[in-house]
Amino acid sequence: MVLIERNVFPSSAVAREPPPALVLTGPRSTGKTHLAHLSFPAHRHISLALPSEADRAQRDPAAFLAAAPAPVVIDDVHLAPRLLHHVRRELDARPHGPASFVLVGSRPGLLTATALAAFDDAACVVEVDGLSHAETVAARPAMPLTERLLRGGFPALYADAAREPGDYLRTLVADHLHRELPSQLRVDDVHAFECFLRAAALRTGRLLNKAELAREVGIVASTAAIWLDTLVEAGIVALVRPRLPPHGKPLVKAPKLYFRDTGLCSHLLGIRDADELTASPHVGALWETSVHAEVRRLAAAAAPPAEPVFWRDRTKEVDFVVPTPRGLALLDASWSEFPSTADVRRLLRIRDEIGTSDVAHVAVVCRTPDRQALRDPGGPAVETVGLDDLPGFIP
Repeated sequence: MVLIERNVFPSSAVAREPPPALVLTGPRSTGKTHLAHLSFPAHRHISLALPSEADRAQRDPAAFLAAAPAPVVIDDVHLAPRLLHHVRRELDARPHGPASFVLVGSRPGLLTATALAAFDDAACVVEVDGLSHAETVAARPAMPLTERLLRGGFPALYADAAREPGDYLRTLVADHLHRELPSQLRVDDVHAFECFLRAAALRTGRLLNKAELAREVGIVASTAAIWLDTLVEAGIVALVRPRLPPHGKPLVKAPKLYFRDTGLCSHLLGIRDADELTASPHVGALWETSVHAEVRRLAAAAAPPAEPVFWRDRTKEVDFVVPTPRGLALLDASWSEFPSTADVRRLLRIRDEIGTSDVAHVAVVCRTPDRQALRDPGGPAVETVGLDDLPGFIP
């Protein structure tokens, strides 16, 4: 077992003196509870995992908080989101010290919106995502890239390298995606929901077509939309919208769908080991999914925070366009070690169409062992970079 050090607080000010109510949210199994225990060891710890506790917190939050005086860590608070508004009443009633209430829960979309409505303070919400590429390398330097893709960003799979990813992910899917989310959605056909999850995994890195997804699973489009929104809210998938041109309408209006964790996506695709991964027709999409996770994380942590988008017209595409203080970063994902000259020319044409003065970097994120510049003779360069190099492009 190894102890994985994490830096999830958005600023040194929050880390030094957090607000009276601190919300730790993020997808399931990303280490939120463990982080709360390590960061606030003297706090009372209460969990709402038991249905009776969640029901009591939801029905009579005032009595629940009276029985759990601050400082306190309340886990699984997404099961009783109304509790956040009553915590605000407690804070308004009398002064409290930093991090008097540490509220931990999954379904980051729901909890973030509820926390902002209750506390009107973006600094109170800290999203705890899966491990970053740098964190997995620090924890297991010798682990091959293919194994990292299969394990995703789940801390438990790096703390214990001997742990079997398939068994761990099978339990996660059974507990969370087959039981908890369907019960919250009042899903009658759990088998259809499982088919929906696997169909969504097949589409990671692709344009989202909700009607096609619904037809494949055999559900109505409105149900597919609700289920998809829930997966986004739970931090399981993310949608990346197309970049709007300065003038006129975009050629592509649909967003691209990405799973936020390659380990979970690989498991749902039935990929069990490195040999299956490298032979899979989905390996390119999984690599793009991994690059998206890093780009999204870095863009969210940038100052100011940015939102990655993609650029596509009738003949060419770049996977991620990220605003930075120096200009746009055009980043394309490629599973190859050495991108082709055709990739270089395509990206340079896109740069020219966007406007060379607006673009600071053009790069292909690939498995290259060494960062280098590719160019046509006498032409501008396109860099080939690995995941380790991405922080230099999105400061």
